[in-house]
Amino acid sequence: MRVSVSTRWLQLGTVAVLAALYVPTMIEMIDVWRTDTYAGHGMFVPLFSALVAWIERDRLRAATGRGHPAGIVVILAGVGLLALGTLGQSLLLKGLSVAVVVAGLVMWSFGGRCLRAATFPVGFLLLMAPLPRAVVAAVTLKIQVFAAAFAAAAARLLDVPVYQTGVTIELSSLTLQVAEACNGLRFLMALLVLTAAFAQATQRGVPRKLVLVASAIPIAIFANAMRVAAIAVGVHYIGPEAASGTIHNWIGKGVWGLTLIPLILLGLLLARTGARTSSRLKEKVA
Repeated sequence: MRVSVSTRWLQLGTVAVLAALYVPTMIEMIDVWRTDTYAGHGMFVPLFSALVAWIERDRLRAATGRGHPAGIVVILAGVGLLALGTLGQSLLLKGLSVAVVVAGLVMWSFGGRCLRAATFPVGFLLLMAPLPRAVVAAVTLKIQVFAAAFAAAAARLLDVPVYQTGVTIELSSLTLQVAEACNGLRFLMALLVLTAAFAQATQRGVPRKLVLVASAIPIAIFANAMRVAAIAVGVHYIGPEAASGTIHNWIGKGVWGLTLIPLILLGLLLARTGARTSSRLKEKVA
């Protein structure tokens, strides 16, 4: 397969123009990654995408074919998203447009088959876009109330006297409030990124990857509720110091660490069932 010199120069020129066009967006994105606690995971997303593309470079090279002109339409759609994000001051739309433009460039330069082979490193870029504050505000209170109710229920099972209303947990020695900082969304976003990477490394089929990534959402929410419950029970049996300082930090780290166990087990289970299904299909074909 040969690409004309003029086409290749046009593609390179387009890449240069797009890179310059996205400089302000990337500067804004980096600043948000540094300052917004809900977006800190974003800085690792493009790095991991590049790493996966490098590791799978032979497979991507084998899938390279004649560029498809439909990629130009995808690029224009991505630039349109950038324009909408700029007009609406939405960093989410600007971030999503990066992945769309990259997808268009891959299709235009190397063809649809190569884009399908690069689905993960390109699609993974979607996760670098920060959550809008409106979404955080809409979800936060619900997660806080759920964590408080779960903690109160767990405490009652252990015969700990407790009264819960909204985000407030009243114990005999102390009244706790599940603050916004304790909503678990930061951990949820980081866990989604980590689980997506884990799914790419361990799962063969797209459905199994999606199941594993989707499972990170309820697991992270329940893990945060368990953390709040552990703190409430700790306050009852240890004292107010369990709600802050070293004990509080260790409870959080311990619960977050335990969260990885069900994800790893589910990943191994899905990988095993996938391998069995693949072997059975091969036997039928043989």
